[in-house]
Amino acid sequence: MWVGGSFVSSKPDPSDVDVTYLVNAQVYDDLDRETLTDLADLTDAAWCVEQGMRVDALLLRLPKRLPVSQMSPGLLDTKTSESFRDLGLYDEVCQAIKPPSVHSVPSELRRGYVEVLL
Repeated sequence: MWVGGSFVSSKPDPSDVDVTYLVNAQVYDDLDRETLTDLADLTDAAWCVEQGMRVDALLLRLPKRLPVSQMSPGLLDTKTSESFRDLGLYDEVCQAIKPPSVHSVPSELRRGYVEVLL
């Protein structure tokens, strides 16, 4: 999981926690429709609010771990290339700089997140 947002800041009363759930490719691909629906609920902001959860969440499929020498053919696979694209995109979103009017951190610094391995 990647954890970010005001929950991991020094705010005395954070508004929410931003979570990105990173699911192993083999596990993700083996999930049944009901489990995927349950996981989709965890990333649905309206559902989280109804449940009293202050969570802004995303769910990403991790690409398979391969030695660099074996990556080229795998990157041509649709699921794998989408996984790498999504990881890069959401990493950039988590690191994005908020406008100075919204955030007290100097604009040349990037935000960050905490990675939690389960």
